[in-house]
Amino acid sequence: MNVILRGKTKEIVESMVSEGYANSQSEAVRLALVNFGEKHLSETELVNKKLDRLDREISSGKRKLLTPKEALGKYAKHLK
Repeated sequence: MNVILRGKTKEIVESMVSEGYANSQSEAVRLALVNFGEKHLSETELVNKKLDRLDREISSGKRKLLTPKEALGKYAKHLK
């Protein structure tokens, strides 16, 4: 994959290399992506965002919350 960086992004990558945080521009980009993922895309955060969206959809009527019997359908009779 080839990426063309300009302006601020290019300055940041060049700075990361010149200050010794990375050995190359490619490594600097990889480090930045990993850092972004750890900071913004943690599994807990993604799960919470999904649950919040589902709650909003249920509240607005876009989704229906099923009872246990509705969810199990014909297998509900096996519940004790």
